[in-house]
Amino acid sequence: MAYDYSTSRWLHAKTVIFQANTSTTLLTHTGTIRLPARSTLLDIYIIPEVLWTATTASLVVGDANSANGWFVATDLKATVLILGERLQASQAVATDGSYGGGVEGAYVTTAGRFGQQATNMIGGYCPNAYSVIGVVTVTGATGVGTTRMTVVYSRGAAVKSVLSA
Repeated sequence: MAYDYSTSRWLHAKTVIFQANTSTTLLTHTGTIRLPARSTLLDIYIIPEVLWTATTASLVVGDANSANGWFVATDLKATVLILGERLQASQAVATDGSYGGGVEGAYVTTAGRFGQQATNMIGGYCPNAYSVIGVVTVTGATGVGTTRMTVVYSRGAAVKSVLSA
């Protein structure tokens, strides 16, 4: 289930809601949020709403190049992320090592880099269309569990610089 909370032409927030089901055969939940070309990815939030009751429930967040580039395996059963906490890509690693809970991916570093440093993303700027992909993998039947992944990005009108001598 995905929602677009955007009311602005320039600032956008889209949310995927990963929600448990009682099936023992449908155990992988995938949510994709697409950013249009010439967007700037500002942040990714992972927010637990209801802790998962399956035997295991794990979330990874990445993109087409790396399944866990943003966040590596994150336990959704209260060992890494409990109610009232959230993961935030823009603050995943502080200089003292706080935030992130040890689940930050390769795209988030202490050196202040954010995102891939490649042709499809440079420091959060996406010259081409880009997707943030979250995958929850569950083992065992699940009674309850809800986790939100919200992606915030901007799209502004280009303003030309002025050259001066």
